[in-house]
Amino acid sequence: MSPRLQEDALVRELLGPLHGHFRAAKAAYADYLGHGKAFRFARRLKRENLAARRLLVDRGHRLPEALRTHAAALIGHYDVWLGLWDELAARTAPGPDDPFAFENAVTYPREAEEALTAYYRSLGG
Repeated sequence: MSPRLQEDALVRELLGPLHGHFRAAKAAYADYLGHGKAFRFARRLKRENLAARRLLVDRGHRLPEALRTHAAALIGHYDVWLGLWDELAARTAPGPDDPFAFENAVTYPREAEEALTAYYRSLGG
């Protein structure tokens, strides 16, 4: 497969959908903060984070070597975040409008998202 076809496939199968999940997660997080950190918005954010994680786990190996550490940083953050999310949800059984927040020492690797987004845009995304 030619390099251009490989790049097109990478955009179509990983970077494009991933970029969509990044944008949807930002919107979900803004809604979460704007609505008292309600559980219903935390669930939406979880769905987006799970989908982004799955793309990175399943297809991240196709990224250029220099971007794989960024993918790994995002996966690591999602793993910790999702574990804390599941633990709190199981312990508190929140209703849709209940506040749902927890501390996470593993902060979101914004630079990893920015690097992947920049690469996506460099390929015409």
